[in-house]
Amino acid sequence: MPIAKVRLPDGRIAKFNVPDGTTPEQAMEMIRPKLASLPPIEASQQGPSRRPPQTPSDPDVPQSPAVEKPPQSLESWNRQQDIKTYQDIRKYVAPVVEFAGSGIGSLLGAGVGTVASPTVVVNPASGAIAGAGLGYGIAKEALELADVRFGGKAPRQGASQVLTPVENVLEGAAYETGGRVAGPLIAAGAGKVIDAANMSKNRAVKIAREALGSNLPETINALKNAKGQKVSASQATADITSPPWHALLDEALARDSTFKVGLERAQADESLNALAKLAGGDTAADVWSSTAAAKDAVRKITTPMRNAALTRANLGKEVAYLERMSAELGEQASAEVQQVRRLMELGDIANASARLDMIKRGLPVGLAKYTYPAELAKKATTEWADNAAQASLDLGHGSRIARDTAAAMRAEGIAPLESAPLIRKISEVANNPEFKGDDVLIGSLRRVVKEIEKATDADGVIDGVALDAIRKNAVNAAIARLRPNMDATSQRKLASSVLTSIKPHIDDAINAAGGKGYAEYLSEHARLSQKVAEKELAGEALDLWKNNSKDAFVRLVRNDSPDTVEKILGPRRYNIVKDMPEDSVKVLQSEADKIIRDKNIKSQVAAGQDELRQLLAKNNTWFRFPPYLSVKTTTANETLKLLEAKVGQKTMRILTEAAKNPQDAAKLLESLPAAERIAVLKILKDPSLLGPYTRPAITGGTAATVNMLMPQHDVKNSMSKGK
Repeated sequence: MPIAKVRLPDGRIAKFNVPDGTTPEQAMEMIRPKLASLPPIEASQQGPSRRPPQTPSDPDVPQSPAVEKPPQSLESWNRQQDIKTYQDIRKYVAPVVEFAGSGIGSLLGAGVGTVASPTVVVNPASGAIAGAGLGYGIAKEALELADVRFGGKAPRQGASQVLTPVENVLEGAAYETGGRVAGPLIAAGAGKVIDAANMSKNRAVKIAREALGSNLPETINALKNAKGQKVSASQATADITSPPWHALLDEALARDSTFKVGLERAQADESLNALAKLAGGDTAADVWSSTAAAKDAVRKITTPMRNAALTRANLGKEVAYLERMSAELGEQASAEVQQVRRLMELGDIANASARLDMIKRGLPVGLAKYTYPAELAKKATTEWADNAAQASLDLGHGSRIARDTAAAMRAEGIAPLESAPLIRKISEVANNPEFKGDDVLIGSLRRVVKEIEKATDADGVIDGVALDAIRKNAVNAAIARLRPNMDATSQRKLASSVLTSIKPHIDDAINAAGGKGYAEYLSEHARLSQKVAEKELAGEALDLWKNNSKDAFVRLVRNDSPDTVEKILGPRRYNIVKDMPEDSVKVLQSEADKIIRDKNIKSQVAAGQDELRQLLAKNNTWFRFPPYLSVKTTTANETLKLLEAKVGQKTMRILTEAAKNPQDAAKLLESLPAAERIAVLKILKDPSLLGPYTRPAITGGTAATVNMLMPQHDVKNSMSKGK
């Protein structure tokens, strides 16, 4: 029948039989009624193994069975109770076990040493040391097994399964020696045994650490900081000035040419891809094609914006036409009014003439209405005057319509793009005393004025499209004629300086004429054109990088080629850091830094050859130059090959593997021979760890058996007094 264990608040473990298949929740329900009937433990009954009742505020108090949340199964629940109990008592049991193991081993070892001392191989002191170490190690291993079984500790893995027990034995031995004399000797001897299998690695560590000297801590930090980067150990530590270190890594890496070439190709591909992404392709043809496509995209985006703005600006022509027509129709209406008046006057004159004629002829005046003059007068004052009056009304109405339409268009911001005001403003710039003697600027402005006058129609209005073309081309054409021998870049810079003085006037005139969106078109065109220029500059950088002009690439990125930058990005844009996007600058600077890094490494490798040869020779005590060679007559490469062969192929392979990866190099530099990392160092830092059981046993008469930490107890071995 299963047993359920419950830990009570007073520290006791209560056990209850429960039916098969009982869950932890069911077991708790069955146990609760029985807990109330348990008698409390008397204070006098509490032994040393019982913990006194604790308050709920104590963090070590387990949860009450009434509120404790049981685990998923009864077995795991019981296991949990066992672990809790073990953890509570371990802190008291562990020192006792270690103390007893060391003491018993020391006594047994001393006895063995006494019996065997005539052989001079073992004496009481050394026997006590060995016994204490063995007993301490056995105790530590027993606690380890208990920790795994009851404490929930994971078993040891890998090399620690062998090294840790050995270190425990050595630690126990060192604790009993008092050990500024015995401790280092034990550690050195045991360390050499452990290091026997690691001779090549230890030699590699020694060579690498000696190559760095005082730069060791800084180098380890740099190697660790390079985690995840696709670089060699030398590249990760390029900023550290240590020629022999870089020479060593270069020589080691050269032993694996496949890896070295593969790393170089991978890094080159990574750099090429990064630069190609900026330039729009990894070949010149791809870059050209990408740039052309970008320019086409700029035109497709900005041309509709430009056309819409200029079409709207050209509506001002209609305003001018309507205003002119309104004036003309008004004048015609006025003329028709005057015609009506003249016809009325002519009618009156014709009637008067007819009546006078009748009087002269002695006929009745009333007969005058039948005369021809009277008929003309009637037509003039009725039919013809009415027609003129109606025409005047129609013309006046047309004039008003044209006037009102023009006024409405003006209210919407549409106005004629008149050239006269623009010409006046440009002429004012040319007449500025500040520009006196500047034949290029004055000549260019005069050229612009002539082109504007030629494009102006009878209404004094210039077409917006024509003015936009003059803005783009007239100044460049004028400068080309005025400075025919100037290079294109200089001409463009000069044209830009001239246009700076007149562009605002032209742009304002187009906007004032109703060219809404023209300013936005100019801004968007400039922005997109700048991106195209940036792509072209990236293409220039890629071309330098690919054609092994690495120094020129670095100069370009580091702002030492402002003319090249300005030639591509445009006038007054020569600072690649300020005038290129931040992301693009970061990529370019990163590639420039890699070039500088590798150049620095190459320089240090060359400078460290002599020190490297000395270092390899120093770490091979059996090396001698063949009689037919000498340091002076042997070439550097031959010398290194001889030295590497003597140092050992395995050692060089270890160095080669470390040279490939910063993390492996850091691990190699941080590793120490076993003799240097044995736990015996604890006794050197804390003499209080000396075991009491060995003190009466260590009474030998030799210097090695004297406790150097307690020289006042220089007691002779009582068993040797009879000698």
